[in-house]
Amino acid sequence: MSSITIPGSGSDHETLLIMLPGRGDRAASFLENGFQHAGERYGFDTIVADAHFGYYRKRNLVARLHEDIVLPARQAGYQKIWLLGISAGGFGSILYSSQYPEQIDGVILLAPFLGDQKVMDELVDGGGLAAWSADKSKLKDYEIAVWSWLNEVTSEPTRKPLILGYGKADSMAGAYGVLTDVLDPSSVYTQEGGHKWTTWKPLWDNISADLAF
Repeated sequence: MSSITIPGSGSDHETLLIMLPGRGDRAASFLENGFQHAGERYGFDTIVADAHFGYYRKRNLVARLHEDIVLPARQAGYQKIWLLGISAGGFGSILYSSQYPEQIDGVILLAPFLGDQKVMDELVDGGGLAAWSADKSKLKDYEIAVWSWLNEVTSEPTRKPLILGYGKADSMAGAYGVLTDVLDPSSVYTQEGGHKWTTWKPLWDNISADLAF
């Protein structure tokens, strides 16, 4: 998996943020929309992974992300690694975190794809995320992995940071209630707008200004 590295201004190279694009976007989309400036401003390094949809289709996203980006980053000495995923990249960020929880110190989800309507129906019918049982689930294995991780990370007293941001007019916003019900309100960011970069950039500006890596 190819990637682009942007050192943060004054960074001590201790904290790294890895960004994953959504379906139809590539690594360069983050740079075109100025997402790299947060690290330059606040002093953390950024790697923009070219995790295009082909990796999801071949089901090797997690392996390539782990072997090509995360492990080399750990070997380079990074003490804290966060993931930021947009849309399908949010799904990928959770999927990776569910398989390698020890490698990730926090996750930022911007307008994440969290599954189709049958997934949401099962969660709602099951009484919400806190009451949902993976053992009784009829979801696919990767869907169970994603929601099991979300259930675990939102229920632990010493939970790892999980941040959600989305546009109020996003077509997927209605599905986020299952997640916002169990998130601390301070971890949820909203912005006028839909499923597009002009919504995600102000969200990222607000989130990055509040982050305390």
